[in-house]
Amino acid sequence: MSPAWEWLRGAFFENVALKAFAFAFAIGLFAYLHGQEDPQLRTVPVGVVLRLPTEEPARRELMTPIPASIHVTVRGSARAIDALMQTGVPPVEIDLRDSTSDSITFAGEMFQLPPGIGVTIVDPPSISLAWQDVISRQVPVQASVTGRPTEGFVVKGEPEVDPKVVTASGPRSLVEVIQHARLAAFEASGLTEGTHQRLLAIDPPPGRVSWVGPGTATVTVVVARRVSEVRFEQRPVEVVGVANGKSSPRTVDVTVIGPPEIVRALRPEQVVPRADLSTAPGVDVVEQKHGSAQVRVLVDLEQATAEIQPPTVTVRW
Repeated sequence: MSPAWEWLRGAFFENVALKAFAFAFAIGLFAYLHGQEDPQLRTVPVGVVLRLPTEEPARRELMTPIPASIHVTVRGSARAIDALMQTGVPPVEIDLRDSTSDSITFAGEMFQLPPGIGVTIVDPPSISLAWQDVISRQVPVQASVTGRPTEGFVVKGEPEVDPKVVTASGPRSLVEVIQHARLAAFEASGLTEGTHQRLLAIDPPPGRVSWVGPGTATVTVVVARRVSEVRFEQRPVEVVGVANGKSSPRTVDVTVIGPPEIVRALRPEQVVPRADLSTAPGVDVVEQKHGSAQVRVLVDLEQATAEIQPPTVTVRW
């Protein structure tokens, strides 16, 4: 056998396992390096930063909820995308200070990406914007009493509130539907005869609405000695001030308090709860042909007072 043949035989058949491993490693390395250069797609989250109107008070407010981040699909080499995933994409800044834009469109040039990486898909590609004018409107401050005075005494009449109104400021659609500003309940437990005053906080307004001015009001409650009382249940509410008006609930319970001889002589038909729309703040039945409002229920009695539950009803016309 010639020396050349011996050399060829040794080259191909000696250390076959080692040579096969080296060959496989070379193929894998080539595939890896080639894959690093092939374009790849990857979806990454990108934060959204809004620059909103800063004028105080603002004249318009954005009502559309904007997501904290959007999803951007980028294209580039695996090496570049791996580096991008480690550093992340800086948030995209949207300038809405003029409060006139009706939409946001996310274009590729808005994103700060390293060379070699481009944007292919943005989800969502755009967002429609809804704005509302910011308005101010006065609403009545409503007080309530909880608890019972000392045995033999009763809260006389309705609590007095000072100030009687508070200014609500916010988007038009939210401010226009506010019926009243409610105060924390006046705790009357254990009180005896006399006039009692407390400074109470106004409950927080609905979201996006704010109270202008002090967030408190002074409530005055008069406690008088109970002389005698009788309860008239499920008395129908008479709606006054508009034709075909209906109340919800339709009936209320009335407790009449006064001198025994007056209270004992009362008949049920004399106890007529009335919801007078003319006393409801912000209601003009001439201009508003249809609508609804919260109206306090009153019972007119001579030499006696009435406690009504519930004290207000919803009147629709």
